[in-house]
Amino acid sequence: MISSHSGFQPLKEVWLGDCYPVEWYCDFDNQAQDIFESITELTKQDLKKFEQKLQELDIIVRRPTFEDKSKFVDQDGNLIKPPITPRDWAMTLGDTLYIIPQYENSFTGFESTIDFYKEQNQKVVVLDRSNPDPMCFVPFPSAVRVGRDIFLDCGKDSPDYRYFEQVVEELSKNYRVHVSNTNEHNDGIFCPVKPNTIFSTHYRKSYEKTFPGWNVFYLHDTTEQRQNNGYNGKWWVPGKNYQIYNDSIIKHAEKWIGNSMETVFEVNMLVVDEHNIFCIAEDDRAYRQLESMGITPHVIDFRCRGFWDGGLHCLTTDIHREGSRLDYWPDRGPNGIFK
Repeated sequence: MISSHSGFQPLKEVWLGDCYPVEWYCDFDNQAQDIFESITELTKQDLKKFEQKLQELDIIVRRPTFEDKSKFVDQDGNLIKPPITPRDWAMTLGDTLYIIPQYENSFTGFESTIDFYKEQNQKVVVLDRSNPDPMCFVPFPSAVRVGRDIFLDCGKDSPDYRYFEQVVEELSKNYRVHVSNTNEHNDGIFCPVKPNTIFSTHYRKSYEKTFPGWNVFYLHDTTEQRQNNGYNGKWWVPGKNYQIYNDSIIKHAEKWIGNSMETVFEVNMLVVDEHNIFCIAEDDRAYRQLESMGITPHVIDFRCRGFWDGGLHCLTTDIHREGSRLDYWPDRGPNGIFK
């Protein structure tokens, strides 16, 4: 049930995030309530379409539940970012699902699913930063699993770097661990769509050392076209000018938003298998390239990606993919740390 060794072997089960019910914003001021309800409605519409498309491909989809608002607030009673991007804090590595809780008392929003896994004797590790396992400090979006090789990124100026070094050392006993220090999310930079092929943004220029012999297709920079599309510093929602709401957004959700102007969302794809990929079609050239490779691009218009700062890969965590841990570079040598 829990087993995943790469991001492109056939997908059978996945987590898909969600945002809060609209009624949870009823105690906001009128202006803030209007904007959060609008973003919520658009988000839920697109997530529902995504879920239905996944199910049409016979993929089991697990979603969070929202029964008790008090579980999702900080010590001051403010709502914490909803569990919409589980890729940020949950990762399957081999036969183990690792989870970094975002809420108090190790709560995640996926409790019923986690209980179900445990009843089936599956391996779920809910990490605790107060008694830290080094895995707590691995930036999960910066972990790219390709069989026997794992690609990890963590900035050396990060306060968590000393713990990161510990987990790299531990992982290197069973994997070839490739370490970079750009302090960026790898899944926002490149995507191995199948063995021997990578889609990459313009942010990274060379893969000769890390992915020798693999073909690289570079995407256009689609960030510039957002300047006049509701952009107001960090977040945006297409088709509307929300600049007048910026103070309300910052007041209630400053910690929810990243800087979506840095993200080329097309590369943040969810690979189903070697013939099916879910993507956001900001770059028509990428769409055509996938088709030329015999891959069907299933396009999901996640309209509020510029608010949540997440593409389709971020919205999910793969739980079960068919296949074993393969060695895609058998001549590369033994396990260890590669920098």
